[in-house]
Amino acid sequence: MIPELPVGHPWFAAEDAGSGIARLFEPYVDPFLESNVWHVSGAERDLVVDTANGIGPLRPAVEALSDGKPVVAIATHAHFDHVGGLHEFDDRRCHRLDAEMPAPAGLRLMREAFPDWLVEDFAWYGSPLPEVVALSAVPDASFDVTAWTTPPTEATSFLDEGDAIDLGDRSFVALHTPGHTDGSICLWEEASGMIFTGDAIYVDARLGWEDPEAFAASLVRLRDLDIRIAHSGHGRSFEGAELRDAVDAALRGLG
Repeated sequence: MIPELPVGHPWFAAEDAGSGIARLFEPYVDPFLESNVWHVSGAERDLVVDTANGIGPLRPAVEALSDGKPVVAIATHAHFDHVGGLHEFDDRRCHRLDAEMPAPAGLRLMREAFPDWLVEDFAWYGSPLPEVVALSAVPDASFDVTAWTTPPTEATSFLDEGDAIDLGDRSFVALHTPGHTDGSICLWEEASGMIFTGDAIYVDARLGWEDPEAFAASLVRLRDLDIRIAHSGHGRSFEGAELRDAVDAALRGLG
């Protein structure tokens, strides 16, 4: 039986992360499926790093922060919980090796419709499965939890290693950091020591990867950067010293 769910409005919550950065997230999705959307304010254009699940509209939350400026939306990798809202933006970028979005497949919200790989992901990361549906609210009264799946999309352009995203008064460089997926990227602002890591590294939860050798090499690369603050795809932000400790622990786990 499908439970009656209230309407959750606004769909996205926002938190100030300092230095012109805001974290947006979906408070009504199952905690395992919650991911970070990062909004970066620039003088000429704004940057959105990852776009969550796409269950409710992301664009209104971004427009409330961007003051009418153009927005560049970038996916750090092609997994469903990072590309769901990407279709809402005109300028959509990712690495060409993660061009199929979402990959490997889209999310379904009813527990009974979860594919085997998603059930295995819940187990791998040690998260309990939802009993019936992976939501505690819906974005609007007409939303169909049984029919919804991640909206597919295509990039309008690709980012390669070293490509810069110029916001007018600040610039981020794409670093190809494969391992979690073949096309995983991080966005690095050397001037401030800030990095957006996607799922290449985060803290307080188990990491996952498709290619352990590539993942280890990417972790070493991140450890060697002069990172002061990291904003990751899941969970809290953390400083460079904690990032380096997390990388060392992950490398020990990789053997």
